[in-house]
Amino acid sequence: MEMEGRAMNGGGTGLASLPVEVLVRVLAPLQRQDWARAAQACTVLRAACISVLGTVTSLDLKNAGASLDDECFALLATRVGNRLRRLELDCWHLSDGALANVPEGLEELALCGCDHHSDEMLANVARRTHATLWRFAWSGFGGRVTAAGFQEIALKCRNITSFMIDAGPGMDVNSVVCAVASNCPALSELSAYDLTTKTFFHIFSCKVRLKRLRHKRRVGGALPVTDSTLSLLIRMCPLLEELHLVDKTDVDDTGNVTDSGLLALTERSSTLRTLKLKLASSSSAEHCSEVAVMELASSCKHLTHVELSNFKKLSDPPVYELIQRCPKLVDLTLDGTPITDASLDLLALHSRFLRCISIKGCKKLSEAGLKALGQCGILESVNAGQASGVTDAALIAICEGNPGLKSLVLSHGSLSDASLQSVAMCTHMEELALHGCSRISNSGLSLIAMGCVHLRFISLSYCDHISDSGVISLAIGCPRLVKVRLDGCRLLSNPSVRALCQYCPKLRHLSLQYCVKLSDNVFQHLLAAPSLRFVDLGRAKFTADGITSYQQQKPLVELYINGVLG
Repeated sequence: MEMEGRAMNGGGTGLASLPVEVLVRVLAPLQRQDWARAAQACTVLRAACISVLGTVTSLDLKNAGASLDDECFALLATRVGNRLRRLELDCWHLSDGALANVPEGLEELALCGCDHHSDEMLANVARRTHATLWRFAWSGFGGRVTAAGFQEIALKCRNITSFMIDAGPGMDVNSVVCAVASNCPALSELSAYDLTTKTFFHIFSCKVRLKRLRHKRRVGGALPVTDSTLSLLIRMCPLLEELHLVDKTDVDDTGNVTDSGLLALTERSSTLRTLKLKLASSSSAEHCSEVAVMELASSCKHLTHVELSNFKKLSDPPVYELIQRCPKLVDLTLDGTPITDASLDLLALHSRFLRCISIKGCKKLSEAGLKALGQCGILESVNAGQASGVTDAALIAICEGNPGLKSLVLSHGSLSDASLQSVAMCTHMEELALHGCSRISNSGLSLIAMGCVHLRFISLSYCDHISDSGVISLAIGCPRLVKVRLDGCRLLSNPSVRALCQYCPKLRHLSLQYCVKLSDNVFQHLLAAPSLRFVDLGRAKFTADGITSYQQQKPLVELYINGVLG
């Protein structure tokens, strides 16, 4: 303040008199969004912010919203320096040609929102990054991108060691992964879905030795989560560090995971750090005993991330073993298991590194067990959705004991506004799901709006007492919202939508099923949301003209009416 005073009196000691190097060092520790605010203050700070941008090595633009168009990205690309090595980019508002401006020298590139693009996008990426790219991630659901586009990436970017793809059902992912395996011999990390056994044999025939594998089965014919699968992967991945297998098909005729499969994993006890198995089939879950889980925990002492979801025989004793044998647990998921309060008590006492806990659907817990999580102290994510024992007292204990919480799911619990003051004290909160908590009202939403200003996702579906005034306060207080679910909130009408579209410029996903008071005027409000990609308006009454007019003006937005894509 003293410096500013002398500057105003002509003393020549204001910001303009400071070397740009000093300003850069002051600005560098700030968050990216703070640079944008500083740049608007004066021309001196604007110049300093541009200089800072030239020094960054990592840039996260996946939540940039509609402001990141072709022109903005081209300008940004000219200002980032040659030190930039890692870029995360939302391509929703970018054309294929915009990717011709991807900075050269990138080593890591993650593209999301690739829903209306073509192979030209991938050709531009390959041309700009062919000499340096080693980590590539792509997410898109639609458009005209084909397996051939990814084959060009594989042919030109032969140094790729990490490849991740998430796309719609029209993509031939097996061809893509085979091309990457054939041309990128150093591939060690793979994340994909619906790969077949034939594809995995091809991967290993190419002498690829995966260290990290994440695979999700969504359709029949893809690699199932069975004993034979575990044995295959263990045999062909001698350096396996991470294994994440998810089965979402609930198909019972492909085999099961039994004690034999779990015990086979002990062969990788010296290297395995992450083990996540999510079974879909209830019959498959019945074939694993507590003894096998205890043996696995006893052998794999270096595990830090564990998921054993829907293991119906996984109760307290094997969890005790896991906690005691794996003291550096960071992430633990035990969804749908019959654990009791005793497991949570022991977890709170002995897992001092634990950051994330998920006990979704665990029905043998009580308020006392959930309150024990408050003793952890450093939890960042808690998911107790549809678990028993969710009360105001439990929520207060969890939030007050873990002020650094960023993600909280306590859906279908006996919660009221009384406990939301504690939630509001968690000022780092980014994701909050309280759907089915019917006692929450507008007063509780006002508390959330005042405290959780960094929220990006919120679900309040079937919170019957929420009305427009509560949603309006939420929209004003939480302008960073990206995804909002308000299904079944029957008191809501057009003003709620208007507020969300007006005050939340990054809003992408909006679900308002069974909000029957909505009318055709809602489409005018939706037009004002520049980043919107997905809208579900459920069973409200709209005219054909209103729907058609919106679709003509926003052809890329997925609009669902009565469960049908418009």
